[in-house]
Amino acid sequence: MPNKHPFDDHLRQAFQRFEPEVNAPWDALERELDGVKSAPDSSPAKTANRWAVAAAVAAGGALMWLGKPAVDDLIVAATEIPSEMPAIQAEPIPWTDATDAASFESAWDQFTQETPVFSEDVMTSDFGEAVEISPAESAEPSTKAVQGALESASVADAAWVDEDDMPRLDALLASLPFTASSSEACEGVEVSFELSGLDKSLSFLWNFGDGSFSNDPAPRHTFMTPGTYDITLSVRAPSDGVIRTRTIQNMITVLPKPQADFSWAFPEMVHSGKVRVKLQDQTPDATATQWVFEGESDNSHWIQLEVPGAYPVNLVVSNKHGCLDDARHDIVVGDRHGLEALARFSPDGDGRYDTFLPPVLRETSDLWEMVISDAKGQEVYRTRNVNQPWDGMLPDGTVARNRSKFHWTVRCQAEDGTGKLFADEVRVER
Repeated sequence: MPNKHPFDDHLRQAFQRFEPEVNAPWDALERELDGVKSAPDSSPAKTANRWAVAAAVAAGGALMWLGKPAVDDLIVAATEIPSEMPAIQAEPIPWTDATDAASFESAWDQFTQETPVFSEDVMTSDFGEAVEISPAESAEPSTKAVQGALESASVADAAWVDEDDMPRLDALLASLPFTASSSEACEGVEVSFELSGLDKSLSFLWNFGDGSFSNDPAPRHTFMTPGTYDITLSVRAPSDGVIRTRTIQNMITVLPKPQADFSWAFPEMVHSGKVRVKLQDQTPDATATQWVFEGESDNSHWIQLEVPGAYPVNLVVSNKHGCLDDARHDIVVGDRHGLEALARFSPDGDGRYDTFLPPVLRETSDLWEMVISDAKGQEVYRTRNVNQPWDGMLPDGTVARNRSKFHWTVRCQAEDGTGKLFADEVRVER
């Protein structure tokens, strides 16, 4: 590439004005020397000196003419940045996400870890001190000083902050005015946090006071336990690396929500394909309730179900704080297929199908009760013992007539308190 250094231009002009005589007029020089020999005061020493001066002038001129390209190359190499030198960029400092830490203590250790800094530039600012350079070092042009200057410039650019933004950033760091979407919230309700005048160039660490933390600039958090919580925010500015922390005591109050729950009661006897069920709210401290069944809401505690089927029922409740909760259960009403019951039996004493009891009741661990009723809805038999099935005897001591029909209802209660109902008909055949 062309050399643009001022010294090079000056040197080139000097050489253009000087054209060395590399082919000297030796004949004239010999005549002059002969004349000197004939002079009475000449001496051999003076003659030798003149020959030496002439040879030195000729050799020096030739050397300067031939050495000019080498001088140009040295000047270009010393002042030019090699094109293959890689661009130097300031890389961002990696920092592990605090939310990946196992505890707030480990997150804080990550947040406060020492920030790597760039090494000081090796160039000296004392230009009055001479530095001796060995011939081997001077023969090969070095680019370390230029590279160091570029590194310093890159770091300065990376850390540069607009002066117009400095007062705003200083005020932000001095007060850390963070806010929350609500100062009171029911447990299980999400609360959002944000630093007013958010500057995303900062590094953040939020401590929500319940063992949870986040390094999100504007996090959202759900408090699952009632109580009052102190919120702490720590920020680190990229300009100085200083960590600033602010805690707002009792910033968030989490109110308890009701614990919704309900049960239901089945009738002892069912005489048709429909079952009337009573719903019972078991939520403590509930001030309002709402039942949701088949897509409709109602305050009534009664629902009617068709046999067979499984019906989801929801309860929504609120307490004095206005906090809500809901509970859901599936109410099951089944027929004889659910208990593998027979549709007929023959109480004739022949040892075959003489009694009636659904087979599943002999194997279940649930609590259960079976009630037999006649066509008029009158109870004729009741049992809770697998060893006491119905043998067809009526309350008056007679045996049920042949081809007569009876209704049976079985209520079961599982160990967790869940109730189920099964209802169907059975016919007597002898």
